[in-house]
Amino acid sequence: MKFFQHGRSRREEESEQRARAVSLELEAATLRSEVQDLRELLQHLDQDMELMFAAAAAFVPGKSPRELAEAMHRLVFRHFDLASFFVALVDREQDRLDFVFYHEGGRPRKHPSRQLSETPGLTGRAILAGAPLYTRTLDEAVALGNILTAAEKGSGLIPASWYGVPLHGPQSPFGLVSFQSFQEDAFPEQRRRLLDALSALLGLALLAGREEK
Repeated sequence: MKFFQHGRSRREEESEQRARAVSLELEAATLRSEVQDLRELLQHLDQDMELMFAAAAAFVPGKSPRELAEAMHRLVFRHFDLASFFVALVDREQDRLDFVFYHEGGRPRKHPSRQLSETPGLTGRAILAGAPLYTRTLDEAVALGNILTAAEKGSGLIPASWYGVPLHGPQSPFGLVSFQSFQEDAFPEQRRRLLDALSALLGLALLAGREEK
């Protein structure tokens, strides 16, 4: 009877040891995954910091709005895998929205000015609200009044995600930067915060240029 109990106890110990070994391996796998996630996060943070330093160097007050917008385009277009991008500035005295740089369909294009009071769609909404506007899908954009351009209609290359960031002056927005992607929900919160920061730097340079005139 004692031998039987001793044998069963040994099996239980071996079973417990195996269970502990499995548990430790799972914990080790979890730690390895967390370390890898942390490494990737640090890598992304390093890339974001490099991008901010590059923007600070590129957005030099005194450059023309076109030059500053082109500098922004060079920084973000490939980095964020954009489909379209534009910078528009507000002239409230003339009730006009001027597109100082507009990249669409794989190349820069000339986009006609619009009357600010009659600017429809997502651009008008974001400027009027004075707050960033994000649509994750084309359906969301259409529901908010997005209007397709002639190039989009002709090519069928229609962005799915749209993120517009107003450029703020002392009293009201004086412009807007638009980032667009063919991918749905292409701008999660971390990316939007980075685009907000880049847009703020661009806005400061543009505003300084206005004050110098």
